[in-house]
Amino acid sequence: MAFMSYDPWAGITSRNGIPGDELVAGLQKSIRRADYEIAINIAYEMYITSEQFEDKLWRRLTIIACEDIGFGNPYAICVINKLDEARKQFRYTDGDRPLFFVYAIRYLCMQPKERSTDNLKNLVIKKFEQGYIPQVPDYAFDVHTAKGRAKGRDIIHFIDVASQVTPLMEGYDDTYRLKFREVLKNEIENNIQPKPGSFEYTID
Repeated sequence: MAFMSYDPWAGITSRNGIPGDELVAGLQKSIRRADYEIAINIAYEMYITSEQFEDKLWRRLTIIACEDIGFGNPYAICVINKLDEARKQFRYTDGDRPLFFVYAIRYLCMQPKERSTDNLKNLVIKKFEQGYIPQVPDYAFDVHTAKGRAKGRDIIHFIDVASQVTPLMEGYDDTYRLKFREVLKNEIENNIQPKPGSFEYTID
């Protein structure tokens, strides 16, 4: 299975003559194994090569937060994004700027890891390559779709059925849904129309 037809970083070499694609691969694999010193050394080679390669470094760290950390720590992506944002407050030649990728790599190495999201992504890609076409489930057809309206599914159906969520939060208070339902039911039964001049929303 070919995941990409061409890696543009294979065509460049680093300041010390290392192929770019090997550095990118080494960065991610060493973080997967929590070899943070190896990862940091590789990252520094990427950093001193060019600002463009530094940007590539941060894009890879962002991917790693989703691909390899995943639900091991769902907040990892937030930490990496904030560190990426923070490093941009310093010049490329500022000696403090590398602190942010060093911290980011150590942080990622310390996290519990799981790759289910990437595995699911690759599964979906392969299914579509082999001709799979998704089917819209019946519960999606509500007042917001032509097929749902043709089935007679109105706003009350939406409130009672189509807006159901799973899993429901423990301790959820259903008060406002029930109050809203009563207002809608009264509006339908008594043919109440919006007050002239009321603000109108559109559907994008």
